[in-house]
Amino acid sequence: MTTTAVVTGAGRGIGLAIAHRLRAAGHLVVVTDVDREAAERAAAEVGGGAVGLEQDVRDLASADAVAAVAAEHGRVAVWVNNAGVLFAGDAWAHPDDELTTILDVNVRGVISGSAAAVRTMGSDGGRILNIASISALTPVPGLALYAATKAAVLSYTTSLEGDLRHAGLPITVKALCPDVVGTHMVTSRENDPHAAMLFSGPKPLDTDTVAAAAMSLLDSRQTFRVVPRWRGVVARSADVAPSVTGGALALMRRLGERRQSRG
Repeated sequence: MTTTAVVTGAGRGIGLAIAHRLRAAGHLVVVTDVDREAAERAAAEVGGGAVGLEQDVRDLASADAVAAVAAEHGRVAVWVNNAGVLFAGDAWAHPDDELTTILDVNVRGVISGSAAAVRTMGSDGGRILNIASISALTPVPGLALYAATKAAVLSYTTSLEGDLRHAGLPITVKALCPDVVGTHMVTSRENDPHAAMLFSGPKPLDTDTVAAAAMSLLDSRQTFRVVPRWRGVVARSADVAPSVTGGALALMRRLGERRQSRG
């Protein structure tokens, strides 16, 4: 029987790389993106009968509509909530539309997608993967809204996993927390001083590295994973020495600003 996999926000970047991996694993992939043409191009690139759909995850009903299309092509076995947006700036200065958009896309979109996946998979079982971020585990000055939404995704994922176990449903849910990835969402912030923290650490990850980690996590017993794993240890050290961490964050932000200025 054909199995299908849904990947949201997969017109490019991490989502597209994961879609390729899922196709290689034998799934028919349903690629969604707010940009219809990008979704269709991605589906053609992935191949294997992949379907490209326009989806704005802010429309909560869209998740069930995508699930219905995916189910027409086979049993929905994998659902990846990847669609996300990023805004940088002082936490108190974001306009209302940015606050609404980032909550609707990064949090409500993940919740509605996960719920649609659970309803569709049911007792047949399946796997859900939510793309969070290392920012869910550590302070990220200049990206407070983004970090807050990713922390919400991580918390929702671990709680949903508990609900699924309690209900006896054979569905697993995981959260992947990658460090900075060299996607358009990041590179487009090269001249934004509020986003300096994005450029303060190691070289950004490439999308295929993240996609490989996503596939590995889907098959593991872990509920969430940081990529690379050593960065998770560093991120969590903020709780051990908060006074030291505050100074380190300031230094990192200045380092990011210098790297931005050098292009």
